Amino acid sequence: MRLDWHKLLNYLHLGRERLAEAVLSLASLLFVRIYLFFLLALNATNWLLAYYVNRHVSQNLIILHYNVNLGVNLIGEARGIYVIPTLGLAFIVINFLLLLNICRQGKFSVHLLLGFSLVINIFLIASTISIYLINFR
Repeated sequence: MRLDWHKLLNYLHLGRERLAEAVLSLASLLFVRIYLFFLLALNATNWLLAYYVNRHVSQNLIILHYNVNLGVNLIGEARGIYVIPTLGLAFIVINFLLLLNICRQGKFSVHLLLGFSLVINIFLIASTISIYLINFR
């Protein structure tokens, strides 16, 4: 079986054009730009908080999870705190990729996915702050 490179390159070029068109049409909406501004600001705040905790820790191991009923559940290295902002960024990227596929269905789905990402990032910031409070207070 022989692979037709010209056909493959044509499909890749058409896919790139369609992706750029979908991103530009989605970014042309004002509320999408507002959501993305707040999402990126929240995620940057979460990265800065994680960096602050990692920078000011005095030991190798920190408490990464605390349960009220059972106490400390997870102890790990200080760099393990970077999982939280990475998870927030992954939710933003995955929801934006989903939006590229379903943005033609209506504005409700756009608000739903971007609002969901906003709420998740707020909860992730709260978890980073709780890790700071558990380890330093």
